[in-house]
Amino acid sequence: MKYFSSLIAFFALLAVVLACDPDGNNEPVCTNDNLNVPVRNFWDPTAYWVCKSADAKPELVRCPDGNWFDSVKVECVRWSKWKWVNFCPEN
Repeated sequence: MKYFSSLIAFFALLAVVLACDPDGNNEPVCTNDNLNVPVRNFWDPTAYWVCKSADAKPELVRCPDGNWFDSVKVECVRWSKWKWVNFCPEN
């Protein structure tokens, strides 16, 4: 059982690491699990993705002028308060 639990944990970690593509724009696949959750756009710090319904294309939402999307606070903040955060977790 211990071996099985370790194997499950390994594959869960692998899925998280492989799910992040720093060369992509991070456009999510909309499911029931991520509805109305702002998702960072890797290519445009002034915008973020939001899924309005499952199996639909996500909507690109722009922050108000002078604001950028903060993926830590999960909201738009003044560009002067915005801090860079790596796209994908470090290995």
